[in-house]
Amino acid sequence: MNNIKKDKTEVHIGAIVKTYIDTHGIFKSLVARKLNKRDSEILRYQKSASLKTEILLALCHAMKHNFFADVAALLPGDYSTDVPKDTTAEEQITQLKDQIKTLEAERNVLKQVLIGKGE
Repeated sequence: MNNIKKDKTEVHIGAIVKTYIDTHGIFKSLVARKLNKRDSEILRYQKSASLKTEILLALCHAMKHNFFADVAALLPGDYSTDVPKDTTAEEQITQLKDQIKTLEAERNVLKQVLIGKGE
């Protein structure tokens, strides 16, 4: 998906929307109905290099897809953001590490019990 120009300053929003619609086999007529627009309006959106935020948000809701995240993914990773960091993966890792420690301790106790019975 090459929706960013060579100078990397402009993103073609319509191309992102078109690629999603085409890739997922979505009928433009269905999107148009959800937005209470004509099919030709959806085609116009797909050809537009930029769209108003409210239109892009409406398209997100109509197709249940986050086009804003698609745009953000095209930006360099070192750009700052105020989006809170998703810590769920880190929290899960911490919980799993704690669970491993607990299981190792239980295993050691069981080993001692089994060794003690063998004597």
